[in-house]
Amino acid sequence: MKHNEKLRDEGEARIIQPTLPPEIKARLDCLLDALECMDARVTRELEQLNNSGAEEDLKEFVRQDIVARHESRRLPLQNALEELRAEYRSAISDTSSSQMAVEVTRAASRARAANG
Repeated sequence: MKHNEKLRDEGEARIIQPTLPPEIKARLDCLLDALECMDARVTRELEQLNNSGAEEDLKEFVRQDIVARHESRRLPLQNALEELRAEYRSAISDTSSSQMAVEVTRAASRARAANG
């Protein structure tokens, strides 16, 4: 899985990224793997087409067909990724709001204790 390769640069390793919930990570990995496979298959098809002995006009017609089919098949997965991103952002903001509420409650409790 290319999308899961280790960070190459030590500086990149220091960047703190939020941890994905397991269910979102599993769906993300599945979608990215599917897109990677689709892209690789189309790349192979286009290479075969380019290496064929067909006339250039025919190659161009077939190339356009391959690309159009690829884009139409890829679109639902891209949309699913966007939905997953929105779900993740929502979960992060909900978590951030919850954490902020806990911190505010704790601060209020400390302030009451200090005043009381």
